[in-house]
Amino acid sequence: MTPVHSLPGFERMLEVCRKDGMALYQEPPDSLTLVIGELVAGLPCDPLLSAVLARVNTLGLPEGFFLLPGKAADGFDLRGVNAEWRRDWPEPFRSLLVFAKEQALAYYLATVPTLADEQGIQPVVWVDTYEDLYALPIASSVDRFFDTYSRSLERQVERLNFPRDVPDLIARDASLVGMIRSGRFDFLMETCQEAHEWAGKVLVAST
Repeated sequence: MTPVHSLPGFERMLEVCRKDGMALYQEPPDSLTLVIGELVAGLPCDPLLSAVLARVNTLGLPEGFFLLPGKAADGFDLRGVNAEWRRDWPEPFRSLLVFAKEQALAYYLATVPTLADEQGIQPVVWVDTYEDLYALPIASSVDRFFDTYSRSLERQVERLNFPRDVPDLIARDASLVGMIRSGRFDFLMETCQEAHEWAGKVLVAST
C-alpha cells in the first residue's frame, strides 16, 4: 500500500488558484496510480510525485505548466514522455525524470533521481531544451516546487517569468540553497554561464 504523504505546497497552489479565480484544469486520478519506487522508463518515481498523481491524473494552468498525466490514451504521459526522453537526450539529462511541461514551450520540470535523499525524495529542476541544454535547480522536492510556484502566481500582476524572475522565492527553500551552495547541481549547469549566474542570484537572495 502506498504511504500517505501530506502535500501542503500542492494544497497552497490549489488555494491560490481558487482565491484568485485562475482557470486550473484538472482530471481525476487514474485507477493505475503510480506507487512509490515504481520505475518510470527505468527511473524510480519520486514519492511526492506519486502522492500528487494519486490526487489528480493531470492539472494545468493556461500560460503556465501542466503536469504530465499518469496515464493518457495517446501515450503523451509520464511513462511515454520519459521513454522518449531516455532515447533522445544525452547524460546527465537522460537520467532526469520529467513530470511537467510549460504550455506550448520546450521547457520541462523534472526530478533528479541521483540526488534523492534517504527517503527517496528528489529535488526539482527546470530544463531548457531549446539550444544549450541545461537545468536550473528550483526546489528541494516536488511539493516545495508547488509552494514556490504558488507564491510566483501571487505576483502574476507583475507578469513574471518563472523561475528566472523569482530567485528570491527559490531562495526560501533552505534545503535547495544548501545543495546549490555545495555544487550538487553543477553537473546540470556546467556548460551554461547563464545558469551559474542565476544560481548565484539565488545564493545572494538567501543571505
